[in-house]
Amino acid sequence: MDQQWALREGMTVYGADGDKVGKVIEVGSTYITVEKGFFFPTDYYIPTSAVASVGDDDVYLTVTKDEALNQAWDQLPAADYATDTAYDRPVTSAADATLADTTTGAEQVRVPVYEEEVTPVKRPVERGAVRIEKEVVTEDRTVTVPVTEERVRVSRVDVDTPGAVGPDAFEEGAIEVPVRGEEIELEKTARQTGEVVVEKEPVRRTERVGDTVRREEVHVDDATVTGTVDEETGRPSTP
Repeated sequence: MDQQWALREGMTVYGADGDKVGKVIEVGSTYITVEKGFFFPTDYYIPTSAVASVGDDDVYLTVTKDEALNQAWDQLPAADYATDTAYDRPVTSAADATLADTTTGAEQVRVPVYEEEVTPVKRPVERGAVRIEKEVVTEDRTVTVPVTEERVRVSRVDVDTPGAVGPDAFEEGAIEVPVRGEEIELEKTARQTGEVVVEKEPVRRTERVGDTVRREEVHVDDATVTGTVDEETGRPSTP
């Protein structure tokens, strides 16, 4: 006969090696339910015969932590399956994801189904460019300009004036008479004769875009279940 220990929920369970196993979440008649883990906890149904000692808030086992987790104690003992109160407590672990309803005996398994959606996002892109080039073109242009120049006409005039002899009389030499005229030099100046105006304006249009999205479909296959179900409780009965 198992020794009667003062066990209660919330106590911390340790193995014989001092390693923490988990928290007591339920005390049964012949076992204690220990929850191990935080994000994905697992329940272990450790028999009270494996309890070595009990302190104020701690429970020590006769086996080590590894031995406790490898004793197949993660399955509810068959003798206590019909009377187990785990079906009446809230979901506290991944093992409790499938629960039996206390009134109808129905089980619930929630399977998330996902689907992708398409959201259009507009971003500016370059569609091309307008290239404007300027080139220098040369052409011959003639301008008619009037010019003035001097022409020389030499004529001899007979004069008979006695005593009118100058200081240069009877001297040889040459007399130069300058003849003037005009020549043309071309000067070029630049001026603006026009301009090219480039305007851009937004034009709205409708464009159809598409992509491949994924979604999940759930297919349920019937499976053969061995054993019988208690009509009153809706729980599997032990043969």
